Amino acid sequence: MTIDTTGQWMGTPMDQRDIDDLLTAKGYGILSLASDDEPYSVPISFGYDGSDVYFVFLEDSPNGRKFDFVEEGGTARLLVTDIGGRFDWESIAVTGPIRRIPTDSKDWDRLMETMDDNAWFSSDFQRAGDIEDMHGFRLEPDEVRGLQVKED
Repeated sequence: MTIDTTGQWMGTPMDQRDIDDLLTAKGYGILSLASDDEPYSVPISFGYDGSDVYFVFLEDSPNGRKFDFVEEGGTARLLVTDIGGRFDWESIAVTGPIRRIPTDSKDWDRLMETMDDNAWFSSDFQRAGDIEDMHGFRLEPDEVRGLQVKED
């Protein structure tokens, strides 16, 4: 395969259906947060309900800083990729604020249903134990952009 233009190397915009399909199918990505000039990224499993992204953090480790970054607010970005090869890839960036979800709310039920439906679960999640060990969050997208390159 030859590439005729830089645009083909950089990808073409994904339509909303393709974005929804990948976010639903993949279930994991890299969440990036920032505080002042310091970036922080963490891999997460997530559920997607067609509009919002839901995820949980397990009880913070002594060296973990993700709760500090989330509590400071600001804008977060979730990056989800599917790479089949040099000329076969998709990349989606979901950008927006993160809201904490109380465990005693209807939103918590929505989080659990959505994650059960399409999140990718690591062995850590299965070992999480009690619900008290989990802290739920919703990423409310202000912007969703997807690019793709597909082999002919």
